[in-house]
Formats: sequence, structure tokens, C-alpha cells
Amino acid sequence: MTPQDVKAHIRERISDAANLYLKDLQAMDEAQLGTSFAGSARQAYDFTYETAVVNKRIAARLRGEDPGPWPFEEGWAVAPGGARTKDGCIAEFRAGADAVLAAWDALPEGNLHASIETPGGNNTMVAMASLSATHMMYHDAQLNYIQSLHGDLAVHWE
Repeated sequence: MTPQDVKAHIRERISDAANLYLKDLQAMDEAQLGTSFAGSARQAYDFTYETAVVNKRIAARLRGEDPGPWPFEEGWAVAPGGARTKDGCIAEFRAGADAVLAAWDALPEGNLHASIETPGGNNTMVAMASLSATHMMYHDAQLNYIQSLHGDLAVHWE
């Protein structure tokens, strides 16, 4: 694969993951997004906010910036008030996905395999960008599961 092919492939993965996630978010109502099964399961608001934060952090890394310390040292990510409505949740998610896509688009092809030092170890730009797509799809599966627990067995990706 040429560097152009790699860039296009990773961009498509990120864009596709974001679009599928958004379709599932848009198909859900506020009750589904705010449900905590058994009183302790993560709410869709919270893990969706986490995807936005992770994408913004990945975008910073791709731009050569330090995103600062992980903001959720005390446990799982919890969405702030503005991200606890359907519209706010969608806006936060879009902002994170748009940030990582813009940073990926701006990355010179010669830097695709450049090293990035993270608290978890050394990585490459390609691996960081690819993580964005994988992370969104991981949490999209949780959205799908919440939908099914509420009786929604439809596939909303079409």
C-alpha cells in the first residue's frame, strides 16, 4: 500500500465508525441513553462522552501535542451536564470524531509511521488513528446492546 492508500483507508475506517455510531445514537431516545441497568452499568451518555474525549486526545497526539493527563482518574468517564441530553451527546461525539478526522487529514503522509510516546508506551500515528475507529466500534456495540435490551432489534446502519 502506498502512503496515500494507507491514509485513505484509515480515514475511511474512522469516518465509517463515526457515521455508524451516529446512526445508532440518533435512533435512541433520552431514556435509552440515560439507562443504567442494574443501577451500576455505564450509561450511553457516559461512554459516548468517553469516545469524544478519546478522539480529541488522539487528535492532539496526531497534531504533535500533549493532550495532558487522563481526565478520569477516579474511575469511568462521566458525561458532564451538557453532554447528558441527546443533542448534547451527539454534538460532543461529532466534535471528537471531527477533530480526529481533521488531525488525520492534516498529517503529512511521510509521518504516518512516526513515533508517538504515550503513557502506555510507544505508538505510531497510524496505530493511534486506527485506535479511534476501533474504540468507536467497541462502544457502538454497547449502544446496540442497550437498544436490544429496550426491545429495539433493528439495524439502524442503513
